[in-house]
Amino acid sequence: MKKYYIFDFDGTLVNTFYDSVIAYNKALRQHNLPEYEYESLSDIDYTDFTTNMTEDMDVLVTYGENLENDEKKYTKPYPGVKKVLKQLTSEGNEVAICSNRSEKQLNEYVEKFFKEIPFTHITGYTPDGGFKPQPVVINRILNDVSYNKEEILYIGDKQEDIQTAKNVDIDAVIVTWGQGNKETYEDEYPIKIIDDINQLLEI
Repeated sequence: MKKYYIFDFDGTLVNTFYDSVIAYNKALRQHNLPEYEYESLSDIDYTDFTTNMTEDMDVLVTYGENLENDEKKYTKPYPGVKKVLKQLTSEGNEVAICSNRSEKQLNEYVEKFFKEIPFTHITGYTPDGGFKPQPVVINRILNDVSYNKEEILYIGDKQEDIQTAKNVDIDAVIVTWGQGNKETYEDEYPIKIIDDINQLLEI
């Protein structure tokens, strides 16, 4: 039985993609470069967007600054996420966050969207902590809890999330509403691919 649920953040709990595109195009304008073209935000393919991102570090730094400081009016939890988190914790389970987003930003988002959810850990990128799927990130959580690995479930949306779970030998569930692709959904490692957050309660 699963008792401890570790969630990826972007693309799993919260939709941050649209505001990322807006922040990126703003950065391109600030550097007098052509913008990433799209017909509508909802039609943008995540893989296409990331594949076409510049490698110019000056632009990427500006993009990061925009992401941190702009309004982010489209960023919000996916439907049903808060309800499921509340049900998991009300039934005696514990929940945590493991993300590549900075811990500062994670804590700000949690305060805004999930203030009532008692996450045991909110673990993100730190300058000395590396990035997922490197195990050092999730091990900051695993080394601080007493659960057996069979009691822990990692929930994410991308291939790096599958590899993160593999690297520490815990089960994974992949969600389809985030930023995954065909390779992600056909990977044999996850114990389940879910299309609705409520399916998590059935595992």
